[in-house]
Amino acid sequence: MKRTRITTILAAAALVVTACNGDDAGDADANGDATNGATLQVEAGDLYFEPEELSASAGEIEVVLDNVGDVEHDFVIEEEDDTVVVHADPGETATGTITLDAGTYTFYCSIPGHRATMEGVLEVS
Repeated sequence: MKRTRITTILAAAALVVTACNGDDAGDADANGDATNGATLQVEAGDLYFEPEELSASAGEIEVVLDNVGDVEHDFVIEEEDDTVVVHADPGETATGTITLDAGTYTFYCSIPGHRATMEGVLEVS
């Protein structure tokens, strides 16, 4: 009986680990860079973006903006006619998508007064 219970517990644990560590095209690495051109994780705080340098593969890119600050923030791509990709209110995490060709792009927060310290570079290959 104990052997069956232990085997069942180990099998369930293996399923949980597999589900949490899937090799999904939407994964991001530790720097927030998109793997396979899918998802960028960006933290927006009180007048900063983290990270300030991002990279992704060309195509559809999802941007997850985690606003940990006390005011609203957005994520705008300058070279795409100042397209607002995503907007997040204070304490909110929001997601937006944009399709980009290979190139170097400037991203920034367009809330008045924020761009001076909330700007970065996105390399798309």
